[in-house]
Amino acid sequence: MNRRTLLGRAAAAAGASLALAGCLRDGEDEDVLEVADSEFGEDDEGYLQYVVTVSNPSDRAASGTLYVNSELDGNPITKVREVSLDPHSTQRFAITYDVKFDELSGSFSPEVDLQEHDDSG
Repeated sequence: MNRRTLLGRAAAAAGASLALAGCLRDGEDEDVLEVADSEFGEDDEGYLQYVVTVSNPSDRAASGTLYVNSELDGNPITKVREVSLDPHSTQRFAITYDVKFDELSGSFSPEVDLQEHDDSG
């Protein structure tokens, strides 16, 4: 057997092993939480409220930290919320700001970052 054939077969075997390993993974080390939707409006008392819908489509419970970064009246604001979802569930998380919705001046354009916690150990 020449060297090229041996290297080619070794590479093919390694590729097949990696592909099979991907199929056998249990998903425990993968992030599963996802932001499904978001919207803003006013709460029952008239304050600006941003609602983020988080989904967990996996077979395991998951938790994480939701960061909502925004600029309000020229000031950067980060709101933080801990989230925890059961398997195959969706939950809405409301972030309320200390400004009346009808007094909101300028634009409000939040950005959401969801960092899942490693609950494995």
